[in-house]
Amino acid sequence: MQPDFVTTRNAGHAASLVLPEPNRLSLPQSAVHVWVLNDALVEPVCSALAHTLSPDERQRAQAYLHEWHRNDFIARRSLLRWLIGCYLTCKPESLRFSVTPFGKPVVQWPRAARIAFSVSHTDGMTLLAFAWSCRIGVDVERRIDGLDVGGLGRGIFSLIEEAALDRMRPDAAATLLSIWTRKEALLKALGTGLSGEPSAYTTEDDLLLGAGRWRASHRGKTISGWTCLDLAFGADVRAALAVSRDGARVTLHRARHL
Repeated sequence: MQPDFVTTRNAGHAASLVLPEPNRLSLPQSAVHVWVLNDALVEPVCSALAHTLSPDERQRAQAYLHEWHRNDFIARRSLLRWLIGCYLTCKPESLRFSVTPFGKPVVQWPRAARIAFSVSHTDGMTLLAFAWSCRIGVDVERRIDGLDVGGLGRGIFSLIEEAALDRMRPDAAATLLSIWTRKEALLKALGTGLSGEPSAYTTEDDLLLGAGRWRASHRGKTISGWTCLDLAFGADVRAALAVSRDGARVTLHRARHL
């Protein structure tokens, strides 16, 4: 595990944020970095990095009715800018983003930037994943007690995924979240999201690689050359990562309190 670069000196609202120097943050060619932003760091990140947002991002932030949702967006977006700025050794406020036809954000400036990234958030947690010159997708979901899983995933899950879900009923909530996060991570990496044909893709355990590893296929044909794995964050959270690089070296960077 590499050292944590984003920390707070004191818990609570008075916490101050310590950020990495750009020349200290290195992303090796074969590596994938997954950063974890927890609720406790939302306000410190906002205070330290909100100035990096573009005018349109500020406008999007102001559209949120509730202050917490607004700050959550500001923290996610500004930390994304800061980290990409460190990886590309440029000022985070100088970055420009565009959106693909399927809604996936990409770096528009600097031109020819090779960095790939994906962001996902759920109640209490945001994940930001980065790698070079590849496709990457990350997804995180928090378990909801009493969730009625009947019918969920229909039209999105493949027949194989639906069968795996049926085998676990009536206690299928954990399996549902596992399949859902894997499918979302894969479709984000492919760039289509749920707008494509999600049921044509199947995600399932890769028994050869062991626990926490999974494989993907499209209409029964294995998608080779990818690293697909579950990310462990406790019993109430499910997360998954898909990256179009075989044998990718994945490290987690957790924001924490000092």
